[in-house]
Amino acid sequence: MKKIVFALASIVFLASCGGESTNNNTSKVPTKDSSVISTPVLEKICKKGYDKESTSIGFGGFKTTEKKEVKGYFKDFTIDSTIVADSPEEVFANATFSVPVNYLETNDLGRNGRIIDEYFGNMEETSNIKGKVVGFNTDSNKVNVEITLNAIKQTVALNYTVSGDTISLNGNINILDFNGSKALAALNTACEVLHKGADGVSKTWADVSLYISSVVKEACE
Repeated sequence: MKKIVFALASIVFLASCGGESTNNNTSKVPTKDSSVISTPVLEKICKKGYDKESTSIGFGGFKTTEKKEVKGYFKDFTIDSTIVADSPEEVFANATFSVPVNYLETNDLGRNGRIIDEYFGNMEETSNIKGKVVGFNTDSNKVNVEITLNAIKQTVALNYTVSGDTISLNGNINILDFNGSKALAALNTACEVLHKGADGVSKTWADVSLYISSVVKEACE
């Protein structure tokens, strides 16, 4: 009888040990070799890029013997071939532009019409002023810009400055360098009374000032 009891007890003990062994195997802690390998996070590379909303193209014409400047700007334009780079000069190093003359604004509706009709209207192929940046000279702070106006292409040197993320260009062109004597005479005739100064002389100057400014924005790769 004792042998039977002992045998039953042994079976129960072995059964209980078998259950514990199964549980231990399923809850086994992973070893170092089976750990998950983490993927490194790549850092963003941030540079500068063109932003049309923070770009302006302005101009100034001159009247009277005293050379009074009348300023205006273009409400629309297209700038292409910019890149994402480290500096504003690099962003615009090979930029091209197209400026429709019908979108000029001088804050005077009559004056707008006279410039569009009498001035640009007496030029060839000038529904758009076109051009491109030829190159920046960081030593002299000059930028060469090729401008196509009245079917004539000329390269002009403009001054430029960089302050933080802002680049500003300014300088003068002479419309006579673009064979613009006919356009200049037509505008002077249309504005004869308006362009008279204190000396009674009506004069429209061939000089035109250019004012261009842009704030490059952060662009990350």
